[in-house]
Amino acid sequence: MAEFDGVLFSDLHLSEATEPLNAIFDAFVDRVAGTPEIACLGDLTEYWIGYMHLRLPFGKYLFDHMQRLAKGAKRAIFVPGNRDFLFNGQARKAGYEVHANVYEGEFCGRRVAFEHGDRFCTKDIDYQKFRRWFRKLPWGFLQLVITEKRGHKLAQNLRKKSKASVARKNVSAFGIQPEKVQRLVTRGAEVVVCGHVHSPFSRNYAGAKNVGRLMVMSDWRPDGAIVGTVKNGEFRLMKFDGNDFHPFEAPTEQNVYAYGDIPRQLAPLAQAAAESETRGHDPQAASTT
Repeated sequence: MAEFDGVLFSDLHLSEATEPLNAIFDAFVDRVAGTPEIACLGDLTEYWIGYMHLRLPFGKYLFDHMQRLAKGAKRAIFVPGNRDFLFNGQARKAGYEVHANVYEGEFCGRRVAFEHGDRFCTKDIDYQKFRRWFRKLPWGFLQLVITEKRGHKLAQNLRKKSKASVARKNVSAFGIQPEKVQRLVTRGAEVVVCGHVHSPFSRNYAGAKNVGRLMVMSDWRPDGAIVGTVKNGEFRLMKFDGNDFHPFEAPTEQNVYAYGDIPRQLAPLAQAAAESETRGHDPQAASTT
């Protein structure tokens, strides 16, 4: 019997070079394969260049693991992130329902809305402009004319620029804003789940006539990840450390997610220090987290 009725995850940012994270993903797949409902909410990889990625051992490894999760489930959902929206075709072949921006519907008996989370960051105007432009490019055609080597090089360069941009952004100014979350709650979502900002938290948002719960998952790190689980209709954020699932006391406000040798209680100090060091820099275009 499956441990959970549903499992959700996002922001793994896997690649050939992320061996510790890949090992945690191996353990995660072994643990949750057979879960009735699965949802991956994007940024599965550092980048993905489409079907050509399957020619690499890492590409086949990733596809096989995702397919294993889908085959063991009654239902599997994929909402792409800003790193892996070109994985959509491979996700369908692996057995996932693909929803380009948001899934609104039923999951484990609850009315939900699932997004990657980047569309909630409405104050990050440069990124939102970049996202709209980037998604409109004719990627089906470009995958046919850009060589595999060139595709990897372009993606890696974009990733480097993105990391530089992220270093100059702070959570309060460029994190999740309430308006779009409240809109989903107004449309009936009891639970809204996303990732993207790498800052796990959970809080209620009021809609027009109802209240819904936002749950934000973390990115994956060498000591594990904050993922979503569902049992008997109850959605919870839990930490998977590569061996077991542990309860996670989610903060109610987004902040820097500190862990490992930095206690979570010191996260506000770490954020203040980061803001002090970067004060005076303007956020750059390119992608966030």
